[in-house]
Amino acid sequence: MRILVWHGWLLEGTGSNVYTAKVAEVWRRQGHEVVLLCQQPRPERLGFVDVRGVVRQEGVSELAETGAGPAPGRVILLRPDIGTLLPVFVEDEYEGFEVKRFVDLTDRELGAYLDVNVRALQAASSWRPPDGAVAGHLIPGPVMARRALGDGSFVAKVHGSDLEYAVRLQERYATLAREGVEGARAVVGASRDVLRRTVEVAPAIRGRTRVIEPGVDVDRWRPRDRAEALEDAARRLDADPDTSRGRPASMDRSAAAALAGGDIEALDALARTYDQSVPDPDAADRLRSLTAAAGPVVGYLGKLIPEKGVERMLEAAGLLGPEVRVVVVGFGLGRELLAALVAALDAGDAGGYARLREGSRLELELEPDEVRGARGFADRVVFTGRLDHRYAPEVVAALDVLVVPSTLEEAFGMVAAEGAAAGALPLVARHSSLAEVAEALEAAVGHPGALSFEPGPGATRRLAAALEELLAVPAEERRGLALAARGHVGAEWSWERTAERLLEAAGG
Repeated sequence: MRILVWHGWLLEGTGSNVYTAKVAEVWRRQGHEVVLLCQQPRPERLGFVDVRGVVRQEGVSELAETGAGPAPGRVILLRPDIGTLLPVFVEDEYEGFEVKRFVDLTDRELGAYLDVNVRALQAASSWRPPDGAVAGHLIPGPVMARRALGDGSFVAKVHGSDLEYAVRLQERYATLAREGVEGARAVVGASRDVLRRTVEVAPAIRGRTRVIEPGVDVDRWRPRDRAEALEDAARRLDADPDTSRGRPASMDRSAAAALAGGDIEALDALARTYDQSVPDPDAADRLRSLTAAAGPVVGYLGKLIPEKGVERMLEAAGLLGPEVRVVVVGFGLGRELLAALVAALDAGDAGGYARLREGSRLELELEPDEVRGARGFADRVVFTGRLDHRYAPEVVAALDVLVVPSTLEEAFGMVAAEGAAAGALPLVARHSSLAEVAEALEAAVGHPGALSFEPGPGATRRLAAALEELLAVPAEERRGLALAARGHVGAEWSWERTAERLLEAAGG
């Protein structure tokens, strides 16, 4: 079968990127041909893309083999020639593009972006007529697929960021979303909750929705001995030349100085002075510092933006004993705000903490005496910068607990499933689709409520209490719970299952 897929961004990093990449990889392994439209640079490093090229209104060009290993099927990655403007849901840096949030686009910019992608889809489908098509995100994929391919010819795949960062904020995106999904043969999403929210926007699709959970590569995400796993990741980071472009350690002093001077805006500027897309230069040494940790290690994996609630985990850890170590794996323009928070807690600086609470979007909840009680906190915290799937599974395997503190209404919570597969008990905010993930994993381990905490005001202390309770479980018993959670992931949330169900929805 030949499947046409539109995904407007990359194939690494965030959840929808990984979802698209993994499904394409499975379909290739199963013998299908995938024509994938996205903006991934240097696809040859991914290992599953056979051919790369460019697609414009005039057709497909600049095709080149990538040298990928043999497989029954193949993946052809085409980059639509969209110019220099790349619309996004959450602002980040993308190599070679001027980035602008969807909600900040002018109508003219939005119209031009839709038109060029419609023409790219038409050219790609004429070049290699598909047997089925998948359009990513509630907007803009479905409306472009409907205009390019016609009614009933594609599946619309909802992710969640589309709802929260565009459709719910501006009526023009709600209108485009309805136009798109009302022409889809099916609308799929990772949970009941995200599909319920989609139906609220487009009631006409009721009865045409399907829950298709994302998957986890349980061979890659697996339990490991902590020291062995961290040394493996560190050794590979030693040989990674990209780390030289990452966040220098001296940036900690700059962030602390900006906080001391009350210049919160300077923290945003600092985050733009280094390459967010790579690991920190000293990430390997920082991971090695954890190999001998005698106490528990808790961590976070994901974007470093206020909506993900990373400050909640840092504050909660500051309330715990000094034996608890913390790992923050991720990238985003909120990194320096978090560095300033760690600096304030480390110094017991209640005044600096108050300035950060008043001047930033971080939701901070500690009292002055609690801030002062966290002195020395920086010695317990390790930041790594962005670690992609070459490194992240080893680091997560080294954790006792993986915290998912997001305040955003999520579409699934893939990182919680990855943590469970790697043997780190996930502890998630109990809301939106995260509540469904928590419920399933709590049922698997036989302890309702043990892997989640209530969000909202006061969540810092509830998270701290939940961490204390989990970490108080004897190590052997905790390993048994982790194995039960991993068993559920392997049985219910595999990429093979996801790819097969998505293919079925597309008409295969």
